[in-house]
Amino acid sequence: MPKVVILGQKELDVRPGTNLLKLIQEQRYDDQLPATCGGQGQCSTCAVRVLKGGGDPNQNEKDVLGEEQLAKGWRLSCQITITQDIEVEVPGYEVAEAIQIEPGLVRDVLAYAAEKIPLRELPSTQKITVKRLKDLSSRTESLLEGGGDPNDFEVLYAVFSYIGRDHKAREIPTQFELTDEKIQKILEAFAKRLPAEEEEIITYPYFLYVAFALLFFLTAGLGIYSVLRDAPLEEPATPSFTPNPEKAPWYFVGIQELLAISPNIGPFTSVAIGGVIVPTLFILFLIALPYIEPYLEFWRKDKSKPPGRRLRDRPVTTALFTLMVGAAVVLIIIGQYFRGPQWEWVIPWK
Repeated sequence: MPKVVILGQKELDVRPGTNLLKLIQEQRYDDQLPATCGGQGQCSTCAVRVLKGGGDPNQNEKDVLGEEQLAKGWRLSCQITITQDIEVEVPGYEVAEAIQIEPGLVRDVLAYAAEKIPLRELPSTQKITVKRLKDLSSRTESLLEGGGDPNDFEVLYAVFSYIGRDHKAREIPTQFELTDEKIQKILEAFAKRLPAEEEEIITYPYFLYVAFALLFFLTAGLGIYSVLRDAPLEEPATPSFTPNPEKAPWYFVGIQELLAISPNIGPFTSVAIGGVIVPTLFILFLIALPYIEPYLEFWRKDKSKPPGRRLRDRPVTTALFTLMVGAAVVLIIIGQYFRGPQWEWVIPWK
C-alpha cells in the first residue's frame, strides 16, 4: 500500500487510488485548505507542497498554478491520485525550526502532568486530557524536530506554564536538569509555535465567486418557478367583503400569530408585546451578537479571544440562534395552516 507522509505530522498507509485532498480533509489538516471550487481543480486553495512522489502535474494544475509554482513543488491536492509513496507539506502545518530540548525531559513532564496536575485548571483553549498528553508524549521527537501543529504547542505551553508558575520543577522525577530558569527558556521556544491570534478568511475572490454563483442559481430558479407556477392571488379587494380570517403574507404571518398568542401584561397589550417588544428584542440580539458571543460561550476559558468560525467552536450561540429561527418557523406554519375563521384552531387536512 502507498505511504503518505504529511511532513512533521503523520505517516499513513492508504489504498491505491485515494485522492490526496480527501485524505487531508479526513485527517483534519485542512484548516488552510478551503478548496472553494469543490475539488474541481479550478482554484489554488487546496495547494500543497509535494516533496516526493505525486506523479506529473495535469493540465488543470499547469493552468492554475503556472510553471513557477510547479517548479517550487506546489501541486493541487484535489488533482493528485495516490498510487505511490508521497511526501507532502500542508500549509499551516509546515515543519519549523527544531527546538533544542531533550525529548526525555518533555516526556517526563507530560507523564507527571497526566498523573498529578488537575488538567481542567490548565490555562488553555484546547481540550487537555490524559489521552492527549500521552499522544503528545509519543510524538515528542517529531514535535521538537519541527513537526506538530500550533494546537499541540498550546497544550505543551499550558503544561509548562503551570509547572513554572507553581514552582513544581523539583517535584518532577526526571534524570534531566529542570529548573525554573530552564522552564522559562522552554516556554520562550514553545511561544514561537503557538497559534496565530487571528484567523484569516479568504474573501476575495473565492468567497465572492461562491456567493455570486449561489445568487445566480437562486435567481434563475425563482424565475423558472414563477414561469411554471402562477402566484396564489385572490380576487381583487373590495370594501364590501373582508375575508375571514384575513392573513398577512406568509413572511409576516408569524408575527400575526405572535400577536394572537401574546398576553396582556400590565400596561403592555398583546399588540405591544407581540408586535413591538419581542421582534425588537430579537433584532437587538442579532445586533449585539458579535460583541456578546465570547461571553455566551461560557465554557471557554479565555473569553478575551473570539470563538472560532466553525460551528463546533460556538455551540451556545448556534443553539440560541437555531432556537429563535425554529420558533419563527413554527409560528409561520401555525399561522399559515392551522388558523381558520376568527383565528380559531383548525386542522388543515380536514
